[in-house]
Amino acid sequence: MALHEDNRVFCEKTELFSDAFYGTITKTYEHSALVKVEPDQLSKKETDKIDSFGDLVVIRYSELQLVDAAGKPIEEPAEELEAAE
Repeated sequence: MALHEDNRVFCEKTELFSDAFYGTITKTYEHSALVKVEPDQLSKKETDKIDSFGDLVVIRYSELQLVDAAGKPIEEPAEELEAAE
């Protein structure tokens, strides 16, 4: 998956949260991303789980969908491969 820092994403379901939410990727890892959850996206009981981390959660790439500012899914751009010399 070609997700990068500052991409807006949607997470429909995850083992950690029962509600779907939008957020912004702040750091990427090999198979997951650190996502800053947008304010008022999760119920109070859900946000209690992440308050101590400043609304940051680690989510697997398989649980994230790249979206635009309006929240509509967008196709991931094809990665340009560099030719070997």
